[in-house]
Amino acid sequence: MSASMRKLRNFLVAVVISFSILYLPFTQRELAEILNVEEVLQPSEAIVVLGGGLKRDGTLGVSTKERVSYGVFLFKQGLGKYLILSGGDRVAGKIEAEEMYEIALDKGVATEVMIKEAKSSNTYENAVYTKRVLRQRGIKGEIILVTSPYHMRRALYCFKEQGFKVLPAPVKESEIYRFGFYQNLRNIRLLLHEFLGLAYYYCLGRI
Repeated sequence: MSASMRKLRNFLVAVVISFSILYLPFTQRELAEILNVEEVLQPSEAIVVLGGGLKRDGTLGVSTKERVSYGVFLFKQGLGKYLILSGGDRVAGKIEAEEMYEIALDKGVATEVMIKEAKSSNTYENAVYTKRVLRQRGIKGEIILVTSPYHMRRALYCFKEQGFKVLPAPVKESEIYRFGFYQNLRNIRLLLHEFLGLAYYYCLGRI
């Protein structure tokens, strides 16, 4: 066997072993906990819910639905005066913040306490545009930040970089803690995306 073939074989073996380790529920739980941040919550000025994008047909994905549901739950516990829905993804004529708004409306949240932020296309912009929206309405003080556990660390760093006082509130029953053949594959993608996202944002000076 030539040297190049041995290198290729060793590389493929390393890839298979790495994938096998990442596929394990135990590994996924541990990696998710590295990315997760949680604190004791207290009543704040606003609860900010971050979207996770739209599907190809313009509907919200599982993670975003979970985030909105958890944000509404916290709002109904009296933990925020306003519910901010942040997400500017646009697919098939649908706007992410609008779709999030409709879910919250269906769950009984009054229109006058909801604010849509529909310009952001990534986590950094979630923080930048949410800051602008809150300033325009004279809303100051501490916020509760709702997103998925695997997304929380990057989101928290972005919001703190914009000067927010933040209480992180990761979704309790997140899909990242569910397992199965296809879900494990999706979890690998979600986790790798976040670790790469952290590195990328750090290099750009966004966190």
